[in-house]
Amino acid sequence: MKNKNSLFLSKKELLKEAGCDDYNESAKRLFSKAFGISLAQSYKYQTYEGSNENASLFSEMVSLRAVGVPTSHIVCSRSFWQNDFCVDGSVLDPRPESELIIDVSKNLLFDGMKVLDLGCGSGCIGLSLYKENSNITLFLADFSKKALSLSKKNAEELKADCEFIHSDLFSNIHNKFDLIVSNLPYVAKDDFCYLQREIILHEPHEALYGGRYGLDIIKLFLDGVNRHLNKNGIFVIEFGKEQDFLLKEELLRSNFNKICFYKDLNNVNRVVCVKKDT
Repeated sequence: MKNKNSLFLSKKELLKEAGCDDYNESAKRLFSKAFGISLAQSYKYQTYEGSNENASLFSEMVSLRAVGVPTSHIVCSRSFWQNDFCVDGSVLDPRPESELIIDVSKNLLFDGMKVLDLGCGSGCIGLSLYKENSNITLFLADFSKKALSLSKKNAEELKADCEFIHSDLFSNIHNKFDLIVSNLPYVAKDDFCYLQREIILHEPHEALYGGRYGLDIIKLFLDGVNRHLNKNGIFVIEFGKEQDFLLKEELLRSNFNKICFYKDLNNVNRVVCVKKDT
């Protein structure tokens, strides 16, 4: 087998030349997967023992990443909050910005609380809340059967007890909840072409595109959410950059007045927490 030091460095350089912004981190994640070691161990690539098969697998993975396949799709995993989640092309990759939903929601949880993750995708938001308090009653809903299948797999991996609902927004939701969390599509028409190439090619457009101004799906959500909240119920949703003013107008138009916006690490309003008035 080629010297591991030169193998790793040459493949990292290949990713850099291919234009991968995260070439260093991608190389480490792919190396750790190919050689069956932890990410922490991958930092010691010079001394780790492996076979020619490991090296060949690493090279194959790097080749996929170099042509734009997301690292998470190659290793079939993405870290979110405090756990790793299985992902594939049927769902959005969990992103750090969405962890703000967990940060805002976790202190609202109480034993027996009925929680719905609407448009759950991989289930990362709802399942992360379950790991914060396993005494909640969790429901995961999505219009995509493939996404629901993946969220079931993640729930099994995390030993989470929850129910699954196949539903386009609230069309097949018949319960009321104390908390509804959601990361709905919010990419505006004019912004879509500026997304990273790998996102456009490898993530589901129906989970990204939110119409001309990015709020079409969120408006539909607002039309139905009040009927599915218990008294003093709360919903927490993510939205796009510079959509806060338009979103606030829509919330007020929908008779929601108890509104609190939260900023992400870039000091941009990214999540809103809304409490039902009655």
